[in-house]
Amino acid sequence: MVVTPDDLVNAVARDRRMIGYRVRRQGDGWIELEVVAQRSKTAVLLVIAWPETWRDPEALRPHLVRARSGNYALLVVGSDAELEEARLAELPADADITALAAPISMTRLLLSLRSRADAIALRMSAAAIEIELERSRHENDMLISIGRALSQERDIRSLLGIILRRACEVTNSDAGSVYIVEGHEEEVGKRTLRFAVSQNDSRTVQQAEFKMPVSATSIVGTCVLSGDRINVVDLYNLDEPGAGNNPWGYVHDRSFDDKYRYQTRSVLAVPMISARAEVIGVIQLINKRAKGWIALDLPSDFEDGVVPFDDVSEAYVSALASQAGIALENVLLYEEVKTLFDSFVKASVTAIESRDPTTSGHSERVAELTVGLARAVNRAESGHYREVRFSRDDLTQIEYAALLHDFGKVGVREHILVKAKKLYEHERELILQRFQLIKRGYKIEVLEKKVRYLMDSSKEAIVDHLGAVDRDIVNRINELDNVIQFILQANEPTVLEQGGFERIAEIAECLAEEREYEQLRGSLGERLVHDR
Repeated sequence: MVVTPDDLVNAVARDRRMIGYRVRRQGDGWIELEVVAQRSKTAVLLVIAWPETWRDPEALRPHLVRARSGNYALLVVGSDAELEEARLAELPADADITALAAPISMTRLLLSLRSRADAIALRMSAAAIEIELERSRHENDMLISIGRALSQERDIRSLLGIILRRACEVTNSDAGSVYIVEGHEEEVGKRTLRFAVSQNDSRTVQQAEFKMPVSATSIVGTCVLSGDRINVVDLYNLDEPGAGNNPWGYVHDRSFDDKYRYQTRSVLAVPMISARAEVIGVIQLINKRAKGWIALDLPSDFEDGVVPFDDVSEAYVSALASQAGIALENVLLYEEVKTLFDSFVKASVTAIESRDPTTSGHSERVAELTVGLARAVNRAESGHYREVRFSRDDLTQIEYAALLHDFGKVGVREHILVKAKKLYEHERELILQRFQLIKRGYKIEVLEKKVRYLMDSSKEAIVDHLGAVDRDIVNRINELDNVIQFILQANEPTVLEQGGFERIAEIAECLAEEREYEQLRGSLGERLVHDR
């Protein structure tokens, strides 16, 4: 029979039936037992408390707190009257508390301890399953969100950044990188690998793109050649090339580790495969962190805080890589189409400007100014345009529209397109011919006046009159030359001075009123009025 704490201590020490328990701690009126042979990863603790403990609220309080932790059960010992008087039934319902009537037989004690230990183990197992289920739900939701993000991203660098960041999150990796396979040679070994993006949570590393051949001497190269996952448990503990845990024959290059005081231990490389079953990239993850580790700083951290990539990590990264492969292929195809369209736009601009050399460079200047204005609107934080924002696609469309705003010139006839002045050359010559005709009319008119005067006047009056007639014709021709000079100046590709249009209309009206040139009213006058 167990009556006092000492009886329980003696029973644990001497009774073979208590071999599964050991006294972990002991206090005034209470004993803490630990279940030794327990499958749960967390210690299962059972505390047996006598009246001198549970009657004192201050002494009972820490046991009540621990009884709510999940792996801890409190068994209070006393008579029914003592238990009823203490009103233990009113204690918090979420605490694991059981009452045992004293004195306690060994059989009843063993059954009670086993019952509470099994209940705690089941509770811990359920909690672990719930945590694992929540973790799986979180990771599945993450994969769904990753797939959605990958399908919406069209910028290749941003896409690769999302792929790497999400891969590190889902596996709790400390570092990683993404490589892109370039080239279309039938023999994969003749292609190249481009180091695209990387990240490291424990070190600040300057990123710089470089290229390397697809070769079996590197982990990512082997991943591309084999099209399969490569999982290296510990690069610092590799066997000789081709033996033991190093069937690939790797020789670890520690130049990066030495430079940044880093240690590349566990490595997982997963290929990104396109819809055509070709490896187009590789996700390489480095140093899976153990639970509770956030950063790896000291050399000892790499010993204790780095674990191999497990099957769950491989499965999640493989699922991510399959989505990433399709998304990457789509982005690469989009880039090819965009490059092709950019070439078409540039060729169109070249064709437009070759037809009109006087506006060479105009399309590029318009595009630069227009996109610059749109970006300035994006930066506006006040005024009418503070809520107007242009996305990256909007800016691209604006740039294309500005570059092609003169595309209609392709269908315009060349003599219209390259016209440098207001009048076509044949129209200008026609107007000048008509003014020459007017001059000739003036001269004929003067000659007719002279003949008539010679026939009707005396010799003395002829000399004075003919001089006046000559001066008049010179003045009229000079006035006509001034009109011609004004019309030619108005034909230049400049803005007319104030009053210029009115003078052109006045010239047309004056010419139309001349009786001697009635036949020119419907031609010269109308054309001058039309051309102003």
